[in-house]
Amino acid sequence: MESNSLERLLRHPREKVWQTIFDPGAAEHWLGTVASVMPEREGAALCWIYDPGARMPTTYSGRIQVLDRFRRLELVIGLVACDAEIRMTFELTDVPTESGDTHTRLKLQQDGFPADGNGRFERDGFLHHWDHFLELLGDYLDGTPKNYHTMHKTELGVIPVGAIRGEGMLVQDVAVGAPADLAGVRAGDVIRSCGDFVFGSLDDLDAWVESHRPGERVELLVGDRLVPVVLRAKQYTPS
Repeated sequence: MESNSLERLLRHPREKVWQTIFDPGAAEHWLGTVASVMPEREGAALCWIYDPGARMPTTYSGRIQVLDRFRRLELVIGLVACDAEIRMTFELTDVPTESGDTHTRLKLQQDGFPADGNGRFERDGFLHHWDHFLELLGDYLDGTPKNYHTMHKTELGVIPVGAIRGEGMLVQDVAVGAPADLAGVRAGDVIRSCGDFVFGSLDDLDAWVESHRPGERVELLVGDRLVPVVLRAKQYTPS
């Protein structure tokens, strides 16, 4: 089993950070959900629903295993792409400042990703997405909310599980009518490269999308076939 961890310093007290994590309205911004249920109660079931424009929305469900209010939160989440569960542990600690304010250090540890199969890809996907989610949590707390879905102006339209250097990017689904969909990319495909650019992580995908503009024609190596794609402007309708 594999694990990874992330850490952020947030300029707000633990109580406010904690309350924001449980706020379904806030989750629409920093977590990018269209709906969420997460009662502040140990043993409670939770559900995060995402709508990236695919044929079916993506749903992550699980349970709150440990709840030490304002300090520690442990979730068990069922993975979408592989038959496994992971444990997500949030730890919040005080960070005093010279001005007398108290900030919060938030550490997120994720454990239990299978070391083979789709679990390797999903580990990369969780690390990538939660790295952004924690950054967006800070933006929301600062009063400058942003949305994960609007971070690029150009769209390929794949919903990836994750990517592994030397193997490529595993596609979980594609957005209906998006360039990847029109080009015939489907769930289960592995996008290996575009010309000399190799997809070895989802950070690579972000960099690649950022370097292209709507209307550009590209040629993806999908498995062992070349797939021509015409990129388009990002399509996003707020929920």
